Amino acid sequence: MSPVLSSKGFIFSILFVGLVGQETELIKKIDHRYSSAKSIYDLNILEKLVKRSLKIFPESDKLYWRLGRIYFKLGNKLETESEKTHYFSLCMVQTKKTIEINSQSANGYFYNGLCNGTLGQVKGIWSSLETIKPFKEDMESSISIDPSVEEGGPHRALGNLYLKLPYILGGDLKLSIIHFQRAIQLGPKFGENYLGLAEAYIESRDFMLAKDILYILLDLDLSLQNEESVLGWKTDAMKLLKIIKSQ
Repeated sequence: MSPVLSSKGFIFSILFVGLVGQETELIKKIDHRYSSAKSIYDLNILEKLVKRSLKIFPESDKLYWRLGRIYFKLGNKLETESEKTHYFSLCMVQTKKTIEINSQSANGYFYNGLCNGTLGQVKGIWSSLETIKPFKEDMESSISIDPSVEEGGPHRALGNLYLKLPYILGGDLKLSIIHFQRAIQLGPKFGENYLGLAEAYIESRDFMLAKDILYILLDLDLSLQNEESVLGWKTDAMKLLKIIKSQ
């Protein structure tokens, strides 16, 4: 190899490593801001940051699914059906782009499934095969790649699916319990995993098991979790304990 070609390759390697490092720092900044975002205004500012970042890294699957995650959160915060439909649809545009760029993106499949399923709920077609089948496929794809995303998120999503679906459409409390148990193994400090399992036990009339799970949640050290989320989890746990007490 000529010295000229060798030096060009060396320079390219330095530039590539520099760009990768820049992308990593941007993603850290985005994740930090996302974890502290509380308002629609915060999320709109974050959306602009991710869009600017995509101009620098237009083929970054990591940025696309994070933009989808922002739209998912905006859709959940807004009230009207048209606003929710708008943002959940935007979410799916980003997650589909993520999967096109990287077919091994567990987060891409996870958020694609979440946004598709929630969009189905908004449109009133959640309990239909049109929504259920692709939702399950996305979550199963995510599990096959990396089941730990979002602290056991794909298992938690399937746990909720089997818990809430009517039996005739595939609802299955045993499968729900299995998925929530797996979610707890993958996300032992994430309250929604415990709340979901407790709800599944309550539906199964296993009140003692439900109570045990809720007390485990209330005794957890959750100091590293979002304070607002922790407060919500503990409030929901107390509500479920009251339901159990009334049985």
